[in-house]
Amino acid sequence: MSSFDFNDFKFDKDDSKKKSLNKKKIIGITTAIAAILVIVLIILLAKGCGTSSSSVSDKEKILNLAKNYMNKGAYDRALDYLDKLLENDPYDIELNTLLDQILELKKNADSDNSNQNLNVSIDTDNLQNSIEDMARQNQAMQQQMANFQKQQEKALENERIRKAEQEKMAKEAEIQRQKEEAERKAIEEAKKQAEAELARKNAQLQKEIASVNDKIAQGRAALDTGNINGAIADFEDAKNLLPISDGEPAFSASKYSQMASLLHEAAQNAASDEDKKRLEDKAVEYATQAVALNPKDADSLEILGLNELEKKNNAKALDYLTKAAQYDGKNYLYYYNLGRVQFIMGKYSEAKASFTKSTELNATFAPSRYNLGMTKNKLNDSNGALSDFRKAHDIDPRHEKAYLEEARILSRKGDQAGAIAAYKNVLNINSVNRQALQELGSSYSKIEKWAEAEESFRKSLALLKAGTEDPLTQYNLSTALFEQKKIDDAVSYAKKAYDSCGMLKDMKRRSDIIYNYALICDKTGRTDEAITLYAEALKNNPSHVKAQINLGVMYMNMDPPDSDNALAMFLKAYAMDKNNFEVNNNLGSAYLEKKDYTNAITYFQNALNISQNNNDVRFNLAQAFASDKQYDNAKTTYTELLRRDSSNCDAYIELGKVCLQLGDNQSAEKYLVTAQAKRPDYRKAEIDSLLNSISNGR
Repeated sequence: MSSFDFNDFKFDKDDSKKKSLNKKKIIGITTAIAAILVIVLIILLAKGCGTSSSSVSDKEKILNLAKNYMNKGAYDRALDYLDKLLENDPYDIELNTLLDQILELKKNADSDNSNQNLNVSIDTDNLQNSIEDMARQNQAMQQQMANFQKQQEKALENERIRKAEQEKMAKEAEIQRQKEEAERKAIEEAKKQAEAELARKNAQLQKEIASVNDKIAQGRAALDTGNINGAIADFEDAKNLLPISDGEPAFSASKYSQMASLLHEAAQNAASDEDKKRLEDKAVEYATQAVALNPKDADSLEILGLNELEKKNNAKALDYLTKAAQYDGKNYLYYYNLGRVQFIMGKYSEAKASFTKSTELNATFAPSRYNLGMTKNKLNDSNGALSDFRKAHDIDPRHEKAYLEEARILSRKGDQAGAIAAYKNVLNINSVNRQALQELGSSYSKIEKWAEAEESFRKSLALLKAGTEDPLTQYNLSTALFEQKKIDDAVSYAKKAYDSCGMLKDMKRRSDIIYNYALICDKTGRTDEAITLYAEALKNNPSHVKAQINLGVMYMNMDPPDSDNALAMFLKAYAMDKNNFEVNNNLGSAYLEKKDYTNAITYFQNALNISQNNNDVRFNLAQAFASDKQYDNAKTTYTELLRRDSSNCDAYIELGKVCLQLGDNQSAEKYLVTAQAKRPDYRKAEIDSLLNSISNGR
C-alpha cells in the first residue's frame, strides 16, 4: 500500500493569489450571467404579455431603445433614455426595476474591465433549455386552463339540458292535462248533446232526464259533505226513475256508470273501513248494472276489476281490467291498474307493456313509473329499473319508495356511497322508516363504517313496537359493535338475536344468527359455548360452510387436538365448497397433525393455488414436505418463502434444518446465523444446539 506524501501538495503564495483573483472573476462572471438571464426572461415575459395591437406608444419606443442599448452594453446611453421617462413618472415600477438592472450591469461591467480583460463564456445551451422549459410549462398551464374551461362549459351545458328536460316534462304534463281536460269536456259535451237530442223529442223525455240528473247531482253533493246515507238514497231515487221512455239502454248505462264512479271515488277517501265497504259495495252494484246494459263501459269495468283485485280474485280482475283498457285505450289509469294485476300474477312482461303504455299516456304519473321500475327489477333489468325509480322521484320528490328501491339497486351494484345517499333521502321524507334504517346500517357495514352502522341499527331498534323483537337487526348491531371492540354490548345483542331467532321462518337466516353468536363466543374465549352454538347452527343449516370450518378449527385447537373430529368437519365443508381457501388450508393442517403427509401436501397445494401470495400456507406446505422427507421440495418452498418475506425467522431456522438433512452444512449454518442475527433471542437454545452440532461434525 503506497504512503501519503505531503510534499506532493505544496502551496505557492503566488498560486494562492491567482486562485483568489480567479475566484473573484468567476463571481463576476456568475453575476453577469445571472443578470443576462434575468434580462432575457424579462424580454420573453414582455413579449408573451404584449397585446396584439400594431401601434406603439412614445414611452414604449423610448423604453425599447433603453433596453436595446442595455443589451448592447451601452449602459450610459440606456440610462440617458431611461432618465427621460423617469422625469415624467419617477414612481413607475417597471422603469425603476429596469434602472436597477442597468446600474447593476454597469457596475459589474466596470468591475470586469478592471480584471485583465477576462473573457466571459455563457452557457447558451442551458439558457435555451431553461427558456424551452418555461415555454413547455406555460403551454401545460394553458392546456390545463383550456381543460378547466371545457369542464365548466360541459357542466353549464348539462345544467341547460337538465333544465330543458324539466321544462319539457312540465310542458308535456300541461299538454297532457289540457288533453285530458279536452277529452273530458268532449265526453261531457257528447253526453249533453245526446241528452239534449233526447230532450228535444218531447217534453216528457226532457222532464225524465232532468229528474234523473237532479237526483244524481243531489247524491254528489251529499257525498261531498260526507252524508253517505243521503247520497245512497238520492242515487236509489235516480235508479228508480230509470229507464226513461226513450234512449235506452245507453242513457241508463251511462247513469249507472256515473253513480258507480262517484261512489268508488268516495270509497277511496272513506273515514272508516265500514264506510268504505258500504260505498264500494254500492259502486259495484251500479257498475254491474251499467255493464249489463253496455258491456263496453270502461269506467264500470275498471271498478269491477279493482273490486275483484281487492278480493284477490286475480283472474277475474285481469279480465275486467283488460277489457277496460281495450275499450278505452287512452286512459292511463286503466293500463296502470292492468299492470298491477299482471304484476301480482307474475306476468312481468305483460305488466311491463302495460306500465310503459301508462307512462306514455301520462308521463307525470309517478306510480306508473315506479311500478315500471319494479317490473324491470323482476325481469333482471336493474339498469332500466334504476332509471325508472329516479324518474319517479323526479316527478314526485317525496316518493319514498322510489328512493328506497334506488338505494337497494345501488347497494347490490356495490355503489354504497350512492346507496347511502338514497337511503338518507328516504329518511328525509320519513325519518321512522325502519327498513331504510336497517339497510342504511348494512351499507355502512359493507364499507366498514362501523360507528355509522351502529347508529342506524340502534335507531331502527328504537322504533320497534313494545314487546317485539328484531333478531336480524340485533344480529347486525352485534357485528358493528364487535368490530369497534365494544365486546360486552356485542355479546349482549348477539345473545338477544339468538334468543329471538326462532321467530324466523328462513332457516338459513336463523343459522346465520346462531353462527354469529357462536363466532363472538369463540373470539371472546367462551370455547364450550361456541362449540355448542356452531353445532346448533349446523343443525339448522347443514350447508353452513363457515360453521363447519370454525367448529373444525376449535377441535384442532383442543389440547390435545381432536384431529379426527376436525377432519370430519373440514371434509364436509370441502364437499360443499372445494375452492374455499380456509377449507383446503385447514384440511392440510388436520392431515399434517395426523401425519398423513401426502394428503397434507395435496390440500396445502390447493390452498396455495387459491391464494398464491399467502406465505403462511407456503410455510405449512414446506413443513409437510420436510415431514415427508421430501427435502428438496421443502428447500425450494422455504427458499421461495424467504424470497417473498426475508424477515421470517422461522423459515430461516426450518430451512437450516432441511439443509442439514441434505448434508449441506455450510448453507444450514448460513441460514441459522441469519436467523440469529435478525432476532438474537428467538429460539436461541434450538439455534445454538444446531450450530454446535454443525461445529462438532467438522
